[in-house]
Amino acid sequence: MSGILYYFKQRKDYTGPIAGIAMIIIALSTVPCVKRKQYEFFYLTHITMFLLIMIALGMHRPKFADSTIIITIFIACMWIYDRVLRAGKLCFNFYGNYATITPLPDNAVRVQLSRRAFARPGSHAFLWVPAIRWIETHPFTMTSTDPIQFVIRVQDGFTRDLYKAAQSAPGRSLRCSVDGGYGRIANFSDAEKVILVAGGSGASFTFAVALDLIRKTANKQATTSIDFIWAVQSSESLDWFADELMQLEANPVVNLIIHVTRGPSISPKLSPELHSADLEKGATENIGERSPIKLLGIREGRPDISNLIGSAVASIGSNARIMVGACGPSMMVDQTRKAVSENMSENGPLMALYTEEFNW
Repeated sequence: MSGILYYFKQRKDYTGPIAGIAMIIIALSTVPCVKRKQYEFFYLTHITMFLLIMIALGMHRPKFADSTIIITIFIACMWIYDRVLRAGKLCFNFYGNYATITPLPDNAVRVQLSRRAFARPGSHAFLWVPAIRWIETHPFTMTSTDPIQFVIRVQDGFTRDLYKAAQSAPGRSLRCSVDGGYGRIANFSDAEKVILVAGGSGASFTFAVALDLIRKTANKQATTSIDFIWAVQSSESLDWFADELMQLEANPVVNLIIHVTRGPSISPKLSPELHSADLEKGATENIGERSPIKLLGIREGRPDISNLIGSAVASIGSNARIMVGACGPSMMVDQTRKAVSENMSENGPLMALYTEEFNW
């Protein structure tokens, strides 16, 4: 026992296990439910444990004759460079930038910035609102890039405080900045048929892609038909994207399919323009009796993703290209992935899949 205690008195020996424990803590904090519900804890844990690992590794092998210290210093320099670069971007985008925050039904908040982003629709950016969290940035998908707009589902921490600020003074403006966009988004405009599947606030991604395709089609930059499938738990969630829904509903290249999964209590709170419209005849009858919304294919229950994708594949030529995009809960993304796999064949159209999941 005394030999073991002596062993752990040596700095180069006990710092190794410290680095190992820090790595285990990082691994445990990557559990999806932690990232979704406690993003701030996830982020701070990663930063703290990373710094601890770098220090412990440097102390574990301090001699420059060992390559470990050189690698450690190199990694630390790269991390510092990244932090400085991000800070520079935030400072540059802070000038003259304000966020207008508006509370939305069903625990969501819209954030619209006064500046634009030179980024592809559907990419994500890190939002900094110092009045809410002065040392934290948080990643969200951009619904619009000109101007930048986010629709954020409220969780805990930053999003909860942002929502409370919006409730206390709807439409208030706060100084802000943004770093982004990030993400390698597929080129949906190359496909003759695009199928977009979203669940809840995952529609931030699919609305951005769909509206971009509509603009390109109008400018003769794309010849794409779109099946837009969106599932929400409550009809109140439709108000998150009321303006975007109106644009899609009015466009002839879009087949709009809305599912409300929390059946009986459907009392939409969309804009007056949507309230004044009649329900499309193909909608489910019992919803149509309670809802004046004119939306193509509004239905109760979960969407049958396999059947919807299968029908789209059957309606298009074998030489066509189909691009499927999905963003939402893991189960929905898995169902979409499975449906695409089941409908791929040597004699059928060329199919590709791009997915985004709720991992942040």
